[in-house]
Amino acid sequence: MTTAKAFVFQCSGNTYMECIEKSVFGSNDPWPLQVQKGDYCLLHHYEYDSLFALWRAESAGGKKLIAKAWGGKFPFQVKITLVTPTILELPKGTLGSTERVIEGPRAEQVLQLVRGMTTIRET
Repeated sequence: MTTAKAFVFQCSGNTYMECIEKSVFGSNDPWPLQVQKGDYCLLHHYEYDSLFALWRAESAGGKKLIAKAWGGKFPFQVKITLVTPTILELPKGTLGSTERVIEGPRAEQVLQLVRGMTTIRET
């Protein structure tokens, strides 16, 4: 069995809709290059301290997968697909605001929280 892994991306009011509409998360730091196809992804809206779930990476992390997304400001990207029936807002305090990569028991804890709220499409 593979160890669960999830990556937490950041967004603001200016970037949230583009993330959702283009099915891509990004960063100006290269850490998304660690993302592998099938890894879970979450989105932290830092202006409201809201954590949204749950997506899976449709691709490995790369550079400029959608070159014009966010005007090119966040070139390290991963294409994502929603794996819950709707976007969920997780309870405040689920993760620390600086957590970017969660794995093992910590990731399983977050996935169990999501499973307690709705179903997760596993494939």
